[in-house]
Amino acid sequence: MKTLQYISSLFLLALCYFAAAHLVSDSGLHSQIIPLWIPAGVGLAAVIHFGTKMVPGVFLGSFAFNSTLQSTSLADYDLSYIATAIIIASGATLQTLLGAFLIKRFGAHPIQPSSYRGLFKFMLWAGFVTCTVNATIGTSAIYFFADSSGNSGFVLDWLSWWMGDTFGSIVVTPLLLCLLSSSQIDNFQRRVFILAQLAVLVASILILNKIFLNHLDQQVRRGFEQDVKILDAQLQATIQQNFADLAMLEGVLTAGHLTEPELFRERVLDIQTNNASVLAYSWDPIIPQHQRTEFEQLTAHLLNRPDYRVRGESLGESDPLIPVQFVEPLESNTAALGFNLLSLEDRREWVLKSQKTGRPVATQIINLTQAPNEPGLLILHPVYVSVDEASFLTRNKRLAGFMAGVFTVERMFNSTLKDAGVQHIHFKLYELDEKIPFYQTALSLQNPHGLTREFTLEIAQNRWRVEAEAGPDYIAMHPFSNANLMQSLLVILGCMGTFLILHMNDRERLLIQQVQRQTESLAHQARHDVLTGLPNRYHLQNRVSQRIADDREQVFSLLFIDLDRFKVVNDSLGHQAGDQLLQALSSHLQSHLVGDCELFRTGGDEFILIVGGELSRAKLEAERFLGLCTLPHSIDGHHFQLTASIGVSVFPEHGADLDTLIKHADTAMYRAKAQGKNCYELYNPLQTEETLHAFQMEQDLRVALIEDQFLLHFQPQFSLNNQSICGLEVLIRWQHPEKGMMPPGQFIPLAEETNLIIPLGWRVVEKTCQQILSWQEQGFMVPPVAVNISPKQLMEADFLQHLNELLGKYGIAHEQIELEITESLILQDPENAIQRLNTLQAAGYRLALDDFGTGYSSLSRLKQIPLDRLKIDYSFTRDIGKDPKDEAIILTVIALGKSLNIEVLAEGVETQEQYLFLKHHGCDSVQGYLLGYPVASDELTLPDELVATNGSV
Repeated sequence: MKTLQYISSLFLLALCYFAAAHLVSDSGLHSQIIPLWIPAGVGLAAVIHFGTKMVPGVFLGSFAFNSTLQSTSLADYDLSYIATAIIIASGATLQTLLGAFLIKRFGAHPIQPSSYRGLFKFMLWAGFVTCTVNATIGTSAIYFFADSSGNSGFVLDWLSWWMGDTFGSIVVTPLLLCLLSSSQIDNFQRRVFILAQLAVLVASILILNKIFLNHLDQQVRRGFEQDVKILDAQLQATIQQNFADLAMLEGVLTAGHLTEPELFRERVLDIQTNNASVLAYSWDPIIPQHQRTEFEQLTAHLLNRPDYRVRGESLGESDPLIPVQFVEPLESNTAALGFNLLSLEDRREWVLKSQKTGRPVATQIINLTQAPNEPGLLILHPVYVSVDEASFLTRNKRLAGFMAGVFTVERMFNSTLKDAGVQHIHFKLYELDEKIPFYQTALSLQNPHGLTREFTLEIAQNRWRVEAEAGPDYIAMHPFSNANLMQSLLVILGCMGTFLILHMNDRERLLIQQVQRQTESLAHQARHDVLTGLPNRYHLQNRVSQRIADDREQVFSLLFIDLDRFKVVNDSLGHQAGDQLLQALSSHLQSHLVGDCELFRTGGDEFILIVGGELSRAKLEAERFLGLCTLPHSIDGHHFQLTASIGVSVFPEHGADLDTLIKHADTAMYRAKAQGKNCYELYNPLQTEETLHAFQMEQDLRVALIEDQFLLHFQPQFSLNNQSICGLEVLIRWQHPEKGMMPPGQFIPLAEETNLIIPLGWRVVEKTCQQILSWQEQGFMVPPVAVNISPKQLMEADFLQHLNELLGKYGIAHEQIELEITESLILQDPENAIQRLNTLQAAGYRLALDDFGTGYSSLSRLKQIPLDRLKIDYSFTRDIGKDPKDEAIILTVIALGKSLNIEVLAEGVETQEQYLFLKHHGCDSVQGYLLGYPVASDELTLPDELVATNGSV
């Protein structure tokens, strides 16, 4: 059934193609070269709409039209015409296929192009480019395979063919696609409007072309009638010229030159020079029967032809002989010598008619002795001679013979056409009252324009009916029939009109589409993160609201994912590398989502994963995502292996709305970070209290900086050589208005986390300088004062400049300040840290490494650090006498300090045993509760300069 439908559709397309071809077949001068070729649009529209399966229908339609142009009889079919039809059909098929492919390839559908340039692409590919295919193939086939007349020249015919196919492809294709593709125009009224506009455009162009062709046709007809009149007049002139020539020859003979064949030859050759219609002239005298022998001897002598004889006996008993005595040109008419005109009945009849009337007479069409295969005629001109010497008016004359002009019809008409300067007009010649022509200039005349005219030609008492017909080449070559310019303008007008119609429709459509795309784009941007393309917080809000509103979804979990130490990537390699890393990680996580899990990016390095189902599934996903986050990535030659901390909250247990769920998951995530990172934590209500406490603490800390709620305590450091104070360490205290005095361990970690450590650190330095200046003004000798410096503060670009300005402001010597740093500074960025410390030492500041041994110390780095003091952490000092390993570490540090010429100080000395152990093993100085507690400046006793000079404590 489908096959039958398919075959039926092919034949229907072929029929439409065939019908459209016949509709416009009279719009051009050539039956196969038509400048408004609607079928090109029919085929292209069918293939675009229904697919390439319709291509055979295009071939069938084109072949059917071209194969029926030449003849209506099977017997008259020529294989060259069949071959031409096949080639043209193949070209049309190839052109249609190529046009449909290019339209699809470049998104150039005329009704719904993919872009603003789509219509230009449609006109370029469907019309101007692809239409060169069949124009070239078809024109070549007509010129080289078929003997087809009516051509205007290869270039002009190629141009007409190309214009015709361009018109069909560009103008007709959109009309038919608009008719077929109703779904591509969403508005019915708009569709009808476009259809009407295109239909009016096509109809207008066809009507204008028809009006123009009718005007040309009238001009051509008038020109044809004028040409026929010229030919008629020229034929009459040719005939009269022949009569004049015969009369001139008569004069030669009647002047007494009957015995001079050379003179006769000379005159005939002169005539032929100016009159190409003559085949021969002959002198046929009347000879009585009894003078036959004498005549033959005389003529043989005159012509120097001993074999001359009269050929043919006269039909009447009393008839004389009328033999051909002289004939010129002799070389081509020797066979006519001696022929007796009265030996044939028709010749005898015309001789008697001329004798009776005394005037020249033309024979009917006969087979000439000189040209037996060509229709010819004789004009018998009677020649009279005087029989007495009477006056010119009264003397008697007798018929001496006939001057015969021998003509072929073809020579006569060719000569006439040449003299008239008219070409491509064909003739059919009929004898009066005959229906079959005795002569025609073309075997099969094609006269689709109906240019014919009849006239009567009188030739020496004979009449012919002449039918003149304009051949196809006459129309093509006529100066009035040059329609290429006008039809080119019509094609251009059609293409421009189609473009304007489609452009107005397409502009509205594209504007609507652009608004829709922009709306969709804005909606997408509103719901998705610009950097990673993941759904954003707005989309998260919608999705969680949908899940909460969905009665089928009882439980789901929210996983708050935060990348650990991601800020280091941005700070060290720049935000561009950080963005690329986020993009790579997001793509990786997105590609590994399972089930109904949804991933969102809420900002920075924070992601949220929604997991449907029970808590157990959320835990599995948390474990899986921790593993996914740790997979290595390479960005610009740098290799990264991240970790993440995840907090989990569950709906509805931990919150009934998104904000609550995020807040609790965020709290759990910070708990995971506090547990060492690279893990996940489930939200616990107790965590909220800790979070609130931390938040409130941060706010109080900011207020404390503004209101200067911090105090400095100083703990003395003692030399083990002479038990004198060798230094002071600054210890900060926070005088909280509600919680009282708070040691640094309760707020310094929070200050580090919130970056408040930097302004707090400068506050400590400035208050230290103020206190040193106060002591100095009181006359006390102030030993070096150790100030703890945060790595964040130390790595500020203007740290040294800021430090110098503060000390300069209070007039404090640089060596008065000892900067205590931790091993974490060295581990973060060793090269930069060592360079920074060298600069500080060169500026005169003392440097001490605090809590030595508690981190991952590198001895290779230690030897490069410009230190003045190593501080043994109290965690080793407190186990003196208890743990031999700690003692061994202490001894190692002391030995290391001596080897590197660095002073060693032990912190946390609280017992006499610890004191004696350190002193015994060569430790340089100590600090701890055994010798002195951290106290306020007014509680600290310092020696004055005089005492210090004497060396007493």
